[in-house]
Amino acid sequence: MNIKIVENECRDKEITILDTRLPYFYAKVSELFSLEPEEVEVVLVGDKKEFYTLRGEETDEGAFCMKNTIYIYEPNQFGIATSIAREHFYEVLYQELIYLFYKTNKFDVEENSLN
Repeated sequence: MNIKIVENECRDKEITILDTRLPYFYAKVSELFSLEPEEVEVVLVGDKKEFYTLRGEETDEGAFCMKNTIYIYEPNQFGIATSIAREHFYEVLYQELIYLFYKTNKFDVEENSLN
């Protein structure tokens, strides 16, 4: 398990426990899949402009994945920059983590079927 969290000086209460909650959930998800992503990076994004710049398009989603990086709004931006309520921050983050596991395993299955 290799998780890197880029907090970008976020001071939200949800972030103070992110380094304990995320590895616990990661361990649970890893039990469901045969392969783990080599590295997972979580980058907290502070506003719409930065989020749109990173994503390359406008969206009202709260997070997205690019390679093995999850870009997610800071919890204080949920309900402001996105229509998703703040209390769903961890649900959105966990959904993206599951998606990374899915992509890792799907890519491996497709690669092995070609050999």
